[in-house]
This record gives sequence, C-alpha cells and structure tokens, in this order.
Amino acid sequence: MDQLDLLRSYRCPDYEAFPSVPLYKDQVLVFLNQALAPLWPEGETPLTSAMINNYVKLKVLSPPEHKKYSRDQVVCLYLILLFKQVLTMEEIRTLLALEFPAGQVAQGYQVFVRLLEQELNQLEQPVLPEAAEHPLMTGVTRAFVCRRYASVLLSQHTLPE
Repeated sequence: MDQLDLLRSYRCPDYEAFPSVPLYKDQVLVFLNQALAPLWPEGETPLTSAMINNYVKLKVLSPPEHKKYSRDQVVCLYLILLFKQVLTMEEIRTLLALEFPAGQVAQGYQVFVRLLEQELNQLEQPVLPEAAEHPLMTGVTRAFVCRRYASVLLSQHTLPE
C-alpha cells in the first residue's frame, strides 16, 4: 500500500482504544508511534521523549502524575502531533483549552475523529473541474486556506498564562 492509500484509509483510534490505565512515558511512545506510523513518512518517528518533555514545559500538555500519563493526556499528545503539522504550539495550547477542556477530552476527540475522517473521505472529491486536473495545487491551496482560517479563529481567543 502506498502513502496515499495509507492516508485515504487511515482511521483514528477510538477513544476507548487508548489505554485506560495510566502509562509511563516509554509506553506512551510505543502506543502513539504505532498509532501514527501510517501518517508519517517511513523511517520517521512521530514522537520522542524530548518532545513530550517540551510539551509539558510549554504547558501544552499537563504534567504526568507520578510519572504516568492518563488516557486524556495520551489523547492530547496524539492531537498535538497532528495539530503541530499546521499550528504553532501556542495555537495548539489555545485549541486544546477551548475544544478539549479537562473532563471533556473524550467528547472533543469524537468530534475531531468525525471531522478528520470526513476530510480524508473528501480528499479526491473535486468541487471544480480544475481541482481534478491539479490535485497537488488543490491540496496546497486547501491547506493554506484552512491554516489561515484556523489562525484567525484562534487569534480571537487568549488564554491566561
């Protein structure tokens, strides 16, 4: 299966598929790197221990309790890895606070999964004739517009430090 087929067929893990027991960092790395492997170029590692430390230091991710990460923290790490492809860390921090507040991560994640899978299903459904003839240009244009749109929406919100 080539990378495009992998992308088209990718499905996010269900919330319930994330471990319900708290995990040590090395367990988080194994779980998330396996879950995200189809979305990353072959040979690249989506998540490292240093990345997790930085997300905690930047207050994008809450610190572990007794060196263990809860299901909601692992879900947030999964989201951070996807969102960092298009957003800054500060924008991700704002997005997580707005759309995935404590106690509501499962609900926010379910909305995200539906939206992502809808977008993946729409990848090669051209709206204009030019889109069918220029899929690369269509993808880049869509990425630009969506990135700017998200930035504008996120800039309308400020979080306390």
